[in-house]
Amino acid sequence: MTEARSASLLSAFRALDLSSAMGAFCGKLLRDFGIDVIKVEPPGGDPLRSEPPFAAGHADRERSLRFAYLNAGKRGITLDLSRPAGRALFLDLVERSDVVLESEEPGTLDKFDLGFDKLTKRQPKLILVSLSGFGRSGLYRDFLAPDIVTTAMGGLLYICGDPSLPPCMPPETQSYYYASIYAAYGVMLALWQREEKGIGVHIDASIQASLALHEHVAFTYSSEGRLMKRAGSQHQHVAPANLFPCKDGYISLFVTQRHWPIFLEMWKDHPPELDDPKLKLNLERRKNAHWINPLVESFTSRYAKDELSHLFQKHGIPALPVNTTSDFLCDPHIQDRGFFGTVKHPVLGSYQQPGAPFSIEGERPEPGPAPLLGQHNSDVYCDELGLDNQQLEILAAEGVI
Repeated sequence: MTEARSASLLSAFRALDLSSAMGAFCGKLLRDFGIDVIKVEPPGGDPLRSEPPFAAGHADRERSLRFAYLNAGKRGITLDLSRPAGRALFLDLVERSDVVLESEEPGTLDKFDLGFDKLTKRQPKLILVSLSGFGRSGLYRDFLAPDIVTTAMGGLLYICGDPSLPPCMPPETQSYYYASIYAAYGVMLALWQREEKGIGVHIDASIQASLALHEHVAFTYSSEGRLMKRAGSQHQHVAPANLFPCKDGYISLFVTQRHWPIFLEMWKDHPPELDDPKLKLNLERRKNAHWINPLVESFTSRYAKDELSHLFQKHGIPALPVNTTSDFLCDPHIQDRGFFGTVKHPVLGSYQQPGAPFSIEGERPEPGPAPLLGQHNSDVYCDELGLDNQQLEILAAEGVI
């Protein structure tokens, strides 16, 4: 079993994770909730193992840092679902599991005769989560869906970036992470329903639809017919609410109607035009952000970001430094809360890895290493399914595992 499974709410459950990049974060969240997540890879390995960045710059299937993070703490087995023997073993595992997570092209499991109906014959209370770019039905169900496509089609890309430039792609694969959170939320609800009614369910999660849940993407237009425009880091409704330069970086500042007079009071030598009574209103300041922001920059640039943050916080104004990744890792607050834990990996060595973003009664689920390719084949196939070593060797020689 996975190490460090303290603070586990759902340790009685098991999930089979067939997903690659799209749904891997969903599987990670399920593991953080305490579920025993078994990563099921083809014998040649998950394609995610071939994606950079690689530890020490060496391209190797055990050195992909992205794979290591998204599959942290999972157990790992290999299995070829295109082979009859592979499908038979998978169904044996399904019978002993509670959740199956997959992110293949719609219809792939049906092609292997492993659709929801077939799976629930072996495990009637199974929860199948199918995560795809556009869902399992509709005009776009068969469209290819890399992150940039779903981000664009979900409407989020259009409102990202500087208003004077083309849309700017958010960093990393935000659409996959965002949809994975909703898929994991669906698993929680399905498990609750299963405990109440004793039935399984097929969850059809769309990445496009998940992104459209941002209020500025769909709701503002659907309710008012108003198309939101790119505003860079500037808040859509409040000013000064933006990123402002300091001596050693940037600070994120958010000044509302309540904070505005306090802000002017602490800024003793502020320009007199900022005392205009009209500027007490949020919308009036937002309308005039084009000339207010440069004035605020002349104030913030006098200070170091930590110094200014403490000054603002002392006066009850929301403002904090824009952290670099190093700043975040070394943040004493993060260290005090034990967010990072030491993980030992047989190839990557010992390193610091983020844990779950929550604690349970003061205890945080500890992070664990990602599995090596096929690391737990013997544990699962022999110890749990009852195969012997000779059978395991034959399956490996035939390319089934």
